[in-house]
Amino acid sequence: MKVRKNRGKKRLFRAVCLLLCAALLTGLWGCGGRELYERLLIHGIGVDAEGEDFIVTVRSSISSEDEGEEYFKCRGSSVLEALNSLSLSTGRKPFYAHNYLVVFGKSCGERGLDRCLDFFVRYYNTRPAVRVYLAEDKAEDILSFQKDGKYLKMGELQQLGDSSRDTGRTVGVELLDFINGVKRQGSSPVLPVLRAGEDGVKISSTAYFDGYKLQGFLTLEETRGYLAVKEKLENGEVVLRDGELGTVTLSLTGGKGEISWEMEEAAPSFLLRVQAQGDVSAISGGRNRLEPADYGTLERCFAEKLRGEIEEAVKKAVLRDHCDIFGFGALLYREAPEHWRSLSESWKEQMAHCEYRVEVSAKVSRLEE
Repeated sequence: MKVRKNRGKKRLFRAVCLLLCAALLTGLWGCGGRELYERLLIHGIGVDAEGEDFIVTVRSSISSEDEGEEYFKCRGSSVLEALNSLSLSTGRKPFYAHNYLVVFGKSCGERGLDRCLDFFVRYYNTRPAVRVYLAEDKAEDILSFQKDGKYLKMGELQQLGDSSRDTGRTVGVELLDFINGVKRQGSSPVLPVLRAGEDGVKISSTAYFDGYKLQGFLTLEETRGYLAVKEKLENGEVVLRDGELGTVTLSLTGGKGEISWEMEEAAPSFLLRVQAQGDVSAISGGRNRLEPADYGTLERCFAEKLRGEIEEAVKKAVLRDHCDIFGFGALLYREAPEHWRSLSESWKEQMAHCEYRVEVSAKVSRLEE
């Protein structure tokens, strides 16, 4: 009898579980859920500021299997209002889970990205881990770009953010990276900058910010110096020109970067130390081969070039525009909080009084005879 009772209890428990699951699923389906064909699957969003309004451009597809993409343009007093207006013209509800990237126009950066960034962080249906770019001019120019009569796919544009691993001259930034750069004490965020031209869409520079507000740009070469210090220089090519050796192209194979500091009487002194490595990948306009003594010349040229790029990035972003893209203040905050407390309120002004020294050592791999 006990065995039968236990079996009966198990059957009753299973039945109750099935009923609960069915009720839950029915409730989910009955709460305004839509089929994919009823949604506007967003692949890319561009935001430009115009007066008090935002011009929002959108790339989307009808279904996840559809290779083609649509283009829409809308306007609103907020980013969300503009995007929701798409339902009036398409009859479909915007869906952001498929979004690849967000491009902000230069006008948004000049006024401050905080005016249009909150939606992408706060709204329940958005993905904060998406690629973020700044347009050299208008975001609309990037999302509406066509080649051979076809729109550039947003998936391809997203991949430009991964080119930092290959070129050694561009940064790849996700939305949360930018937000953390703003919120972190003693640091300034950066974004890759996109340019639309006759030869396509490409990364043209690196923008740096004071909080959410655009302050200036690094060239691709200065970006390489920045990446070297931040220990993000993995690949890419460096072209060296020497009177005797001609033009030599090195392929970067890695390196190390670090920042150390010591407290002087007036202000902190920072040492930016970089070790870079490369292989000879091409020689032109000079010798057909390199002698053992030539490698020392190449290493000096390599080190001098990289040191110059780092120094220019420091002069431009830190000393001229008071943007701590290297995280000098964050280093003080971690290692010497008592010093940071005395400097934090006036850190933008204090940065100009600090000393910055750059040391670069380079190693060029010897070719086998």
